[in-house]
Amino acid sequence: MTARLAFALPGTWLAIDPGDEAASFDRVDAAVRDVVGTADDAATTRRRLRDQLRAVVAAARTSGAQGVFLCREVAPGVPLPATLTVHAPSAMTMTPAIGTAPDAVLDTLHHSLQTLAAAGADTAVRVPAPDGGALRIHRRIDEQLETAAAEPPVQRLEADYWYPVPGSKRVVLASFATPLGHLHDAMLNLFDSIAAAARFESAATGLAP
Repeated sequence: MTARLAFALPGTWLAIDPGDEAASFDRVDAAVRDVVGTADDAATTRRRLRDQLRAVVAAARTSGAQGVFLCREVAPGVPLPATLTVHAPSAMTMTPAIGTAPDAVLDTLHHSLQTLAAAGADTAVRVPAPDGGALRIHRRIDEQLETAAAEPPVQRLEADYWYPVPGSKRVVLASFATPLGHLHDAMLNLFDSIAAAARFESAATGLAP
């Protein structure tokens, strides 16, 4: 039976079907209003966050992601703009010579990311987790607001966690993103804690927050 990666997400997260563009954008817009509020002076912040989260959902739809989760609150009364996208790339299999040991799969993946000069490959670290741990890389991306060219750019943080599928040479990718790149250390600590609790379950159990 096929294994799928399951997460215990803290707080309140919305499961979004990226295949339904209209419905997914409606859920994003509603979540942004919950996180930012509806005051007129927050219009620019709402628009920026909405566009960033919509872009995550659109990218998930294009790449055929298994699921997208959007954080509304990381704890009661603590809103947090963050997303989790889970991919199981069927075409990504490590070389046959390495076997199926998790360390060997992740070592080969790390080498491949370095060889390809993938963005963030130089930040790679191992995160302990059930079923063999994960390889994490991250990126901070500056984004200039079109409506506020004179202001400093906003920084987005992206953190990718690669998990070896038990008993195979395949990997699953869990990608977190948040526009709170200026809180880099705190966000990585949060994402690491979530990633460290993820585990593989049977397909019948499903991918669950």
